[in-house]
Amino acid sequence: MSHAWTNTMLLQLFLGSILIIICVINHAFCLEFLLRRVKRFGAVWEVRAPAFGHVLIMIVVVLGLFMTHTIEAWIWASFYHMVGETTTMHDAIYFSTVTFTTLGFGDITLSPDWQLTSALQAVSGIILFGWSTAFLVNVRGLFWRKHDAIHTPSHSGES
Repeated sequence: MSHAWTNTMLLQLFLGSILIIICVINHAFCLEFLLRRVKRFGAVWEVRAPAFGHVLIMIVVVLGLFMTHTIEAWIWASFYHMVGETTTMHDAIYFSTVTFTTLGFGDITLSPDWQLTSALQAVSGIILFGWSTAFLVNVRGLFWRKHDAIHTPSHSGES
């Protein structure tokens, strides 16, 4: 392994790790923001729209998660464009989104100087999508249980 390649690899690992940390911090703050909003307004929505309040909550959470992942894809896209790996921001966003979702079409590729960062982005995407899925399932469970408890008729006393 050449010394220049080792330095390039270490730089990719270092900067990719910094980008992962930034995305994890963004994700944590966005999920906390969503959770606080859902806790604050969820009960109000369930009272004002008893049949669909829980559905509105899920719509808000899904859109919030979508925005969270969009911000993270833009963070990586900005990096790719800043280091000159893409000629347009459009290409950077497209490449970043395809990589972040692990779709990986391969129609746009990075030079060997930055290929490792795209692999780190894909790993980051897998973990952050998993985190979002766990969050969504937990919010759904919380509000669907409340909804079912309120709107399910009691069968006690029936034969």
